[in-house]
Amino acid sequence: MENKKNFFEALTPKTAAIVGVLAGIGLLSFLACLIFIFIFVQGKMDLNTKPSKNTVTTQTPDIQTPEVAKAEKPVVDLFIMSYCPYGLQMQKAVLPVMELFKDKIDFNIRFVSYIMHDKIEIDENNLQYCLQNEQDDKLVEYLKCFTVSGDSKSCLKTAKVNESKLNSCISATDKKFGTTAAYNDKASWLSGRYPLYSVDQELNDLYGVQGSPTMVINGAQAQVSRSPEAVKLAICAAFNNQPKECEETLSTLSASPSFGAGTGTDTAVECGT
Repeated sequence: MENKKNFFEALTPKTAAIVGVLAGIGLLSFLACLIFIFIFVQGKMDLNTKPSKNTVTTQTPDIQTPEVAKAEKPVVDLFIMSYCPYGLQMQKAVLPVMELFKDKIDFNIRFVSYIMHDKIEIDENNLQYCLQNEQDDKLVEYLKCFTVSGDSKSCLKTAKVNESKLNSCISATDKKFGTTAAYNDKASWLSGRYPLYSVDQELNDLYGVQGSPTMVINGAQAQVSRSPEAVKLAICAAFNNQPKECEETLSTLSASPSFGAGTGTDTAVECGT
């Protein structure tokens, strides 16, 4: 019995080639159609998920709150060099927090045990040290001015500081801690480059302070972002029982480094050896 040929066996070579080409074209067309459908559907999904022009979207920075020891009244020490750009950045971040909590926290401006910005930094350190110790009610207003303008003389007037009392304290502080003498004694400079500044030497040693800024909360260093809200959250975490002030929201924007108003980028950069 004669075997029947299937469709493809019955074709001539030329016809088979044509059929093969047409089949390939059909397959490619089918794949192209599938790709088109996929793109169309995906596009509609994207349009449906995009916000309309009238929609306002905001992003809240992810503020990492450090783990800190707790106390009834948190003790916060901020170690700076008064002309360090990053120390100024952190000072600007803490000022709204100092105004918010007032005497509910024990907040202290401290000074790194060496300076990097010449004699003018020693003089400004001494000035801020004396303001804090003898006219602490003027400190915040003075720093709000100084961290922006860098003009110490005009800021003393803006904050209505008793300059006669201040100058007496500065003279006594310089004599007590030998700040100018240390500046003049180049043989004593750290690494032969940086004059020593011993006003808060014991605390520097106790907390292992290396540079500006360094924040210490309840006796331990804490890595805190340089925005008012980040500083507030770190301090609120240090209360045994958080006060109502912790419910307030401060700016989540980092202050700008160095002198000047405005905001900048959060950074972990510091002045230090």
